[in-house]
Amino acid sequence: MVEHKFQNKSKFALLTFNNVYVELPSAAFRLRDSTWVMPGVPVRDLGIWKEWIGSIRMERLREANLVLFVEEASEDPEILDAVHNRLSNDLSLLFSLLHLRGGIECESADLLCGSSQQSAPDIRQMGQLPTFFQSKGYRRAPITEEWLEDATALRAGAMAMAAGTAQFRRIIRGLNTLLAGLKQTGQDRLHQFVRSLEALILPDIGKTKNQFTHRCQTFAAAGKDTRLVLQEAFDMRSDTEHLHEWDEAAQNYPANQREDVCWHRTRQIEQLACDAYSRLLRDAALRQHFRTDAAIAAFWKLRDDERCSIWGKPLDITQEPFVQKYDQWGRANL
Repeated sequence: MVEHKFQNKSKFALLTFNNVYVELPSAAFRLRDSTWVMPGVPVRDLGIWKEWIGSIRMERLREANLVLFVEEASEDPEILDAVHNRLSNDLSLLFSLLHLRGGIECESADLLCGSSQQSAPDIRQMGQLPTFFQSKGYRRAPITEEWLEDATALRAGAMAMAAGTAQFRRIIRGLNTLLAGLKQTGQDRLHQFVRSLEALILPDIGKTKNQFTHRCQTFAAAGKDTRLVLQEAFDMRSDTEHLHEWDEAAQNYPANQREDVCWHRTRQIEQLACDAYSRLLRDAALRQHFRTDAAIAAFWKLRDDERCSIWGKPLDITQEPFVQKYDQWGRANL
């Protein structure tokens, strides 16, 4: 447990992770936006919350190995209001955006909000956050201080888009589609990843596959191999859309490789979609090219070299290794 001196009168929110893979300092520290990062819940005696949360949930809190904590002074700490909602929603969004980096393993996560009076914290609400899954053949990656800082930058971009309700509607829907895909498994996962990229390319009716293949090579390093990856991924997406098995698009491969090929394409498109949306969330100037459908259409009317210059160095999705051996958790056994 980590002990924290709560403010005399405040409202707070806690995001707790259970059995998450981290490489972080052992002592509590603060991110640049003042969010506390702690190796445990900042209360010495969790028994004071048992009446509010029950023994099972209390045990989960006791075993948490990463906690994000925000606190704000309040003259009316007892009232459950918009401040609690804002603090909780900010941490919930941060939790989701952390998963734009692949390989994060987390058994479960809980979100709590509460109030402090005379420096004694009480819980007002607690809920379990949704599970994010990994694509079969993944390699696990730790949550680091650098990644937490970057995730706060992604959140700032997402909040800036949400503040402009008349703009960024398409990209917000695309981001929500990507996050929904990260919570799914199997071929529905790939389907959502491709759809999230379609939000960015604004394809013309009847030309979706060709434009997906061409335009996504602004995001991905162009080449023959990349083109094949994009074509096959789109075909797998279409098979899923029409309730077919996704390996119908992999019939040119040996039968014992087709499922592995489908997962390979899933990991490649997941990387591409996560990288594309991360860039847009980090870069306000780049994001302006996607603020409306008209702006997106104008972006895709630019010459290829002009678009690539604006976008920056593309991601080489062909570097993702093909995997046929997995451990008991579905990780790559390379």
